[in-house]
Amino acid sequence: MKASVCFVFAVVCWIAAQAEESPMILTLSKVMNELNRINHGMVKDKSTSLNSPTIYDLKDCCVAPALECFRSQVLNLKVDEGKLNQRLKLSQKIIFNELRKSFIVKGVSSCKPEEIQTSQCKSCDSYNKVDSQTFMQSFQTLLQKIYTSQV
Repeated sequence: MKASVCFVFAVVCWIAAQAEESPMILTLSKVMNELNRINHGMVKDKSTSLNSPTIYDLKDCCVAPALECFRSQVLNLKVDEGKLNQRLKLSQKIIFNELRKSFIVKGVSSCKPEEIQTSQCKSCDSYNKVDSQTFMQSFQTLLQKIYTSQV
């Protein structure tokens, strides 16, 4: 009995080791988890306004600039001042740094430079300012769109 349990365990471990996920998927999963953590500990006030692309701004060639806009704005989110403050601030930094990795930037942009120019993507400061909850919803939508295109 023990031998068969050990054998099954060994097979499961071997299969898990073979099923490596791409660095892109792992990073996106990490970012989505950290974003979810921030969403639960974020100060829900209407006074914070952040530039935010909407779902309508996420044309294929504009995904990379939209993601960069979200990345640049994430540090401006107000987080709870309680015990979780340090952890939430760390989550913001993790998101900021993870989305800066070259394989993420290259992975979300399948367009050639000339296609990006003709698609007329907006600059971050030209997007409408929204409250932090709307910002988070739009950010999560973009990350889910990128994630599903990778799996």
